Amino acid sequence: MKRILILSCIFILCLGCLCSCDLLFKKPCEHSEVVDAAVSPTCTEAGLTEGKHCSSCGEITVAQQSIAPLGHTELIVEEKKATCTEDGHTAGVICAVCNAELVAKKVILASHTYGEWEKISESDCFFMGERQRVCSACDFVDTEKLELVEHSFVQNSESGLFHCEHCDATIFAGHLYAAFDVKVNWYEAYIDCTELGGYLVTITSQHEQDFINNVAAKCAFVPDDWYAYYGYYYWTGAIYNNNWEWITGEEFEYTNWSASDPDYYTAQWHIVLSVGCDDNRGPANEIGDWEDAEHTRNHGFICEFDLNIVETEHYFTEWETVTEVSCFNDGEEYRLCTHCGLEETRVVDKLEHNFAFNEASGITSCEHCEAALYDGRIYTIIDLKLSWFDAYEYCANLGGHLVTITSEDEQMFVETYMSSQSFGESAWIGAYSDGVKWNWVSAEEFEYTNWIPGEPNCQYNKEFAVHVYQGDSGNYQWNDLDPLINKLYFICEWEVN
Repeated sequence: MKRILILSCIFILCLGCLCSCDLLFKKPCEHSEVVDAAVSPTCTEAGLTEGKHCSSCGEITVAQQSIAPLGHTELIVEEKKATCTEDGHTAGVICAVCNAELVAKKVILASHTYGEWEKISESDCFFMGERQRVCSACDFVDTEKLELVEHSFVQNSESGLFHCEHCDATIFAGHLYAAFDVKVNWYEAYIDCTELGGYLVTITSQHEQDFINNVAAKCAFVPDDWYAYYGYYYWTGAIYNNNWEWITGEEFEYTNWSASDPDYYTAQWHIVLSVGCDDNRGPANEIGDWEDAEHTRNHGFICEFDLNIVETEHYFTEWETVTEVSCFNDGEEYRLCTHCGLEETRVVDKLEHNFAFNEASGITSCEHCEAALYDGRIYTIIDLKLSWFDAYEYCANLGGHLVTITSEDEQMFVETYMSSQSFGESAWIGAYSDGVKWNWVSAEEFEYTNWIPGEPNCQYNKEFAVHVYQGDSGNYQWNDLDPLINKLYFICEWEVN
């Protein structure tokens, strides 16, 4: 019984499954055909014939057949000659259908047919020269810059300065200077110097001016405008901006203006160096004189270049006097290394008096300073015109005082001494009024006097100092003067140690 029940259940399940199965009850597909388009063959790829398939079940109803590639149709490409400016190529083969390159062309580069190089201008140490060549086919001109020439410095046996044997640029005091004999306005000159790594020359001392004079004197440039009547000119780096200035910012202290300059005529803002003419064309200034000139004028120019010279051997100028040595003051001397610019100064010890009696003058005087020796004192006339107070201070700084004349004998000596020095003018002496009485600066007793008749008169209550004056009589006598507004020579006096 149990077995019958199991078999019945299995039968019922299988019957349900069979009732729902498409395999037993499905109808045949009613195809919906779609056309598979034909594919044309190419030169290198196969094609296909037209075919069909069912869009519902996908069954292929008409199969597509393969069509073999067509293959290339060769076309010869002719050779193209290259020209001066357009590339050419060798012959090649391409497919006339697909344009595929079957035999590659080789490029023939464009090329000029040049002749020999011809030099247009020489290179120097500052500007590149040029050379050119011409194409014989198209007349195209090819230009090429030439390399700069390296400076080669040699020492001039006369000046001792080092100059380039190629461009004649010269080294002076740690700077290089070069003159350019071209015709440009100030702004063009400024740009040219800047692009060369330098600047328009600045002149800040007499030493540099003397050197520049030699540079400018070598000029070969003659302007073709009315300036040619006056001489040659070089631009410098000076500009006027309410005050004269150097373009480098250096102090504008030293000047070397010509007698009539600067005249500031019509916006003449820049300085040129005048180089005097020597062919009687017209009135020229001295070589190196400065003039202000319109910046639009055409002139040559001088460039200056800073150098960094590490000197192993100096080339000094001769020692020159800055302050004269005397028997009263030390002197000072100066020299300059013209190569690296090193400056040196040294003190020259003051001289010892060397007195000797001069029979012609009757004066015992020093052969060095012409000071006179009298009665244990030294006297000297100072060839400066100062106020009485400044003269007083000057003598005090020398360790002495304004001369005091305390006897007739001393008065006679002073007169003889002044005459021996061809000193025909008046001179301050060390007498002054304190408003009550007359005094000597040395505090000696004021007993001896040698006043001009009618003096002292203390005119305007301002004449409180005394000078020795050679009047109409030819004798040296005393007169009172205003110690502030009058500036006279004076005599200093020292005690002999």
